[in-house]
Amino acid sequence: MAGLASLIVAAPSMAAEKAPVELAPTTPWNVPYADDYCRLARFFGEGKQRVILSMEQGEPGDGFRLTLAGAILDGPGGKDEASITFGELGEQKLQFFPGTVGDDMPAWIFSGNIRIRPYSTDDGRFAAKHGYYPDSAGPISEADKAAAASLLIGRPLRQPVRLKTGPMKAAFTAMNSCTDELLEHWGIDAARHRERSRSAMPVGSPGKWLNSNDYPPAMLAKGQPGLVRFRLSVGADGVPTACHIQRSTNGKPFDDAVCKGVMRRARFEPALDKDGQPLASYYVNAVQFQF
Repeated sequence: MAGLASLIVAAPSMAAEKAPVELAPTTPWNVPYADDYCRLARFFGEGKQRVILSMEQGEPGDGFRLTLAGAILDGPGGKDEASITFGELGEQKLQFFPGTVGDDMPAWIFSGNIRIRPYSTDDGRFAAKHGYYPDSAGPISEADKAAAASLLIGRPLRQPVRLKTGPMKAAFTAMNSCTDELLEHWGIDAARHRERSRSAMPVGSPGKWLNSNDYPPAMLAKGQPGLVRFRLSVGADGVPTACHIQRSTNGKPFDDAVCKGVMRRARFEPALDKDGQPLASYYVNAVQFQF
């Protein structure tokens, strides 16, 4: 599956009035392996200006889930949209979930899969209708990865911040190796899956798999929002066989609600191999609980 429909692509905005704060890396790229995702992480800046950049992939492909953390990101309360630009590859307006990481470090947890180059307008229309981006979305080129030598964080910050990542080709190559290993860990034939002619396709809208009645009562009473990223194992018959939580912001009540709802309601047109034969696959998406 090419990605989630949480991305809003916008025309370039007017330049910020203030020059960006330039932050150089203070650590090398770290690529830790987990059971259900791979992550690229790096620290930039020092002291109160320290920022952690984290990019996670829960499946092979060009999309990743972005998290930014650091005291410099604190302050713009109530905002849930940020302006992000990788190199000169185009501004993106992205929805994020305010939260914390580590020892209560302020964090922006972006709700959907993004890419270093924005999706096209046509891909955005497809995603708005179907709830995910198509397999046919134009791939990220090696030149794009080399050109993405910085990450500019604009609104809602009062002063933009630029993370000087340097060319990211080698870093993404390392993460791609990790995601190939994920498939084998999940019991999926990686070589056969890589040559598939179709991914597992939801039957109907994924937005109907959960509704307001699925909001955990205890969390609702507390006014507690939540963001849950999940993976479904999908059999060759298109029926989910297992639900796995990849990442979650507020714990088990939300996790249980998501898995219970999607296992009961989600159905798929199965993935097809290069010869058009059904094969076991997976589906990744995210659910945001909010008022």
